[in-house]
Amino acid sequence: MSDGPSRRRRVEVLVAPLVTFAAVVGLLIAARYYERLPFQAPSCGFRTVLGLPCVGCGGTRAMMALVSGRPFEAVRYNPAVAIGVLVSALWAVAGIWNYRRGKAPLSVPEQNRRIKRIALIALAVLTTNWIYLILFLK
Repeated sequence: MSDGPSRRRRVEVLVAPLVTFAAVVGLLIAARYYERLPFQAPSCGFRTVLGLPCVGCGGTRAMMALVSGRPFEAVRYNPAVAIGVLVSALWAVAGIWNYRRGKAPLSVPEQNRRIKRIALIALAVLTTNWIYLILFLK
């Protein structure tokens, strides 16, 4: 006997997590070969003008530390970058898990609620990260 209707695997649950993870992997590859690239990122204009680091300051060094196997150094340079890489990997795993289980995409109202919650969490993380960078980034 069947436990219920068969679950059809929905590729929609994979798109956002895998695209995000692919973009992060692309950035990690660029960080791995950053010193060999024919161009380098310009100095931070925000820091140059205001004397304060922006929320992304230290991000390149954090990515370079991650691909060199130095996660604690990456967190020291920019905690939000290290957290973002980890979260993107976890989101990709969750997307694959949901796909294998045949989970249907969330309803639009539930997606909107989730986006609002995640946006507030991201704002809190980035604000805390910026305070950290202002206090400790040299």
